[in-house]
Amino acid sequence: MRIWFVIICLLIALPAQAQLKDYAHFYNVDLEEPIPQIWRLKKDYAKANSRYNWNYDFSWRIPTTFDSGFKKQIKTFGSVEKRIDNPDEESLLRDLQRIPRSLYPYIGPMLHRMRGLSGKILDLPGIKETKNKFPERIADRMRNIPNIEKISPELYVYISPQFWGEGMNSLERPSLLQNQPETMPDIRIKPDFIRELMNKVKASDFGQDKNPQPAEIGFRHFNADINTPLSSADVRAFVGTFDALDKFRKHNGNELKLIMIDPLIQYWEQQNGVPEEISFLKQVVNPCQTIVRKVKWTNLQDEFQQAVGAYGFGLNDWAYTCDKVIKAYRVHNMPQAYVSTLKLQRKGYYYKFLDPYLFDDEEKRQVRYFLEAFVWTYDTDMNNIEAILPYNQELREKLYDLDMHFAGTPIILP
Repeated sequence: MRIWFVIICLLIALPAQAQLKDYAHFYNVDLEEPIPQIWRLKKDYAKANSRYNWNYDFSWRIPTTFDSGFKKQIKTFGSVEKRIDNPDEESLLRDLQRIPRSLYPYIGPMLHRMRGLSGKILDLPGIKETKNKFPERIADRMRNIPNIEKISPELYVYISPQFWGEGMNSLERPSLLQNQPETMPDIRIKPDFIRELMNKVKASDFGQDKNPQPAEIGFRHFNADINTPLSSADVRAFVGTFDALDKFRKHNGNELKLIMIDPLIQYWEQQNGVPEEISFLKQVVNPCQTIVRKVKWTNLQDEFQQAVGAYGFGLNDWAYTCDKVIKAYRVHNMPQAYVSTLKLQRKGYYYKFLDPYLFDDEEKRQVRYFLEAFVWTYDTDMNNIEAILPYNQELREKLYDLDMHFAGTPIILP
């Protein structure tokens, strides 16, 4: 979670340069995978994640002498009075160096609420002054929200002007990069150019403000696969499944079942060589395929099929259609700051973060996974975007009713 938080801050702050690598297959979800024995997997998972010493599983295996390692540990703990160092403290210090200080007011209050951090972190200039302090600058679109100052400090980064692309020119660079202009080139936009552009091309003619034009609803694609183009008829059918899906997740504890199976899937993937980050990012990149995967693992196929079958869907083609609709919706409604960031990342501009910010090899691997996932989270084409336009407002309302997630799977990120 820490590395994900740092990457968000970096993405909204600074550009760099490199080549884009195609890691799309890392985030694929195999809907035809053989499902392991769930009862055995639960047993292995419980054992692997238990703090119980399984060497003492049976009474006749209890050793005659006290465990020497445990004896040494409690003896040291009882005789020494000192704070137990947080193992992530040095990494956290490096992370704070990588982030522009203009973001400290949105991070510091959260750090002051974390238990176990020493003065090395909390007394850092710029962090120390933020204790119990609401940020002075927040995004314009957030100012009129009642009692916004009462939100959790963990959410402060989402109300920063930088997160919404406001005041980007005021961002300062970390001192680490001050002397590397060739590595971190400035991107400057002349205000006069923007005003002239807006006069010639009105906002209502493009982007998310574009007025939907009446069009043919198109051919309904039954048995769609991952490459099938999206039509408005497909979108209309998909929107029709929302009410039935809402009933499905509320019936007989189905939502809890899907949430509880998620740790088992991630554990099983890691046992089969899938990195922990990839297992999580699959849900972000392809949420609907992840939902159907969890439905199959929990043996709820028949009930889910009844929910989507009334609109001509099977399980797999609902998943593929849903993911294409969601990705097109994400792109059509994404903030302007995200548009610029996505364009830069498609060209690989952010890979130079890995060198000047002193990431170690493990952190470089994690950052690459997250940067690539960011691209594929918004992977769509103009055909799919045009297909959702007539249903954009209805999709927005339905997704908000679901609280932007379905049974623990995030459909739309903040």
